[in-house]
Amino acid sequence: MENKTVNDSKLKEAFQKILLLVDDLADGLRLVLLISVVLSLWIFIYCFQLHQVSLITSLMISGLTLLPSLILSRTWYALENLKDIPKVAEEIIDDVTDEVAQSWHHVKSSKKGALNFFGQAKKLFQIRTLLNSADDIIGQYFSVGPLVNPFYLFLSALSFLGLFFLFVMGVILGLLSVFF
Repeated sequence: MENKTVNDSKLKEAFQKILLLVDDLADGLRLVLLISVVLSLWIFIYCFQLHQVSLITSLMISGLTLLPSLILSRTWYALENLKDIPKVAEEIIDDVTDEVAQSWHHVKSSKKGALNFFGQAKKLFQIRTLLNSADDIIGQYFSVGPLVNPFYLFLSALSFLGLFFLFVMGVILGLLSVFF
């Protein structure tokens, strides 16, 4: 029994470290996304106001610069949802544990017979229904899908590269607007 509690505490400690890492990564990605939106706005202003490019062309150019931000915003959303998975899993496990304990206590304290059998079968189906209603976990899994999809991870890496070029372009356009 003591070994189980030691393993549980080690597992909780590992989850806490992972959650801290995920939280830091999500915060950093949110900052990158905010900077990229500001840079896209700067490119729109540069094109439309400073170089008198048409409104539609300026919007298309700034819209294209927002594509990497949109891809990375989905990754950020997945990271935010990843932080909630342990809480949802703990709630479901607590509910199932309570149901099993109540059912076991009811079996031990109740009378024997066919009516009791049907009552316990009903309790088992209630536990089954509770387990099947773990839609929160399934929903969390689908919301963190971009973190486990290799194609989406590759797309996210390309988006980071695109944001790097966006940053360089924003700096160059800023220097051009100041000096020319």
